[in-house]
Amino acid sequence: MIVSTVDIQPDSPSLEFGWRARLDLTIARRGERSVAVRRRHVGPVYIQRPLYPERDGTAHVMLLHPPGGVVQGDEIVFSVVVEPGAQALITTPSAAKLYRSPDRASRQSVQLCVGRGSSLEWLPQEAIVFDGARAQTSLDLDLAADARAIAWDVWMLGRPASGESFQHGRYDGRLNVRLDGRLLWHERTGVPGAGDAPMLDATWGMGGARAMGTLVAYRPEGFDEATVTDARSLLAAYDLAVGVSAVDGLLVVRVTAHEAHEIQPPLRNLWVWLRPLVYDKSAVAPRIWAT
Repeated sequence: MIVSTVDIQPDSPSLEFGWRARLDLTIARRGERSVAVRRRHVGPVYIQRPLYPERDGTAHVMLLHPPGGVVQGDEIVFSVVVEPGAQALITTPSAAKLYRSPDRASRQSVQLCVGRGSSLEWLPQEAIVFDGARAQTSLDLDLAADARAIAWDVWMLGRPASGESFQHGRYDGRLNVRLDGRLLWHERTGVPGAGDAPMLDATWGMGGARAMGTLVAYRPEGFDEATVTDARSLLAAYDLAVGVSAVDGLLVVRVTAHEAHEIQPPLRNLWVWLRPLVYDKSAVAPRIWAT
């Protein structure tokens, strides 16, 4: 097993322009396991030692960001490469927090590259966008034609459980999926605060919802209409607004709710159901989900 770790700190972190943090992670197959062969970080972003609860050597990896949130001008980048033949499941221990940022936007970028014959599961906790935040997030998933992947992105505006609504600010999200370099799926979401525009409460907008989850799944065999119908039936058990589509071999699932904790159960159950279809193996949940 070869593990290379390089820690680099910024020369002169500036509060005026915000903090820059980045994690570059490469997972490769070594013998009977998939291991982290490269870990390079700038700033307070790390990974916990991979766990191996599955017989096929899939690496279960948890990303750590001890500060727990980003403020105005901050930028965090997670870049993950899964080399040919490797298998990885990646999650986070807690929600990302995007704090109030009246002057400059805060940014979180996720870049995932899944190589030939490899598989990735990207299953993080939600991102919470605080009132007054100007937050930008992006998820870029680059797949080889014979790769396999399930990835989700969940965000919530405001903190309803604490009585904080998202009155002012703006959330901008982007999701891109590429197959062998060809753009397969692109979407952008822009949501202003309820006090700035009617989109959050309008029927043509979020319809009163404050949280949204998007799951995308890819396998070389594609997904037929029967799979779409079965996924819709599974999600019908939840009293939430949901949508399921198959587009160019990509399964796209959308769930909206008042709070993010309502979105996690349907997405997790859908993942349990999808895993045998996508990876030909039963679901083994990340250990952190049980705590």
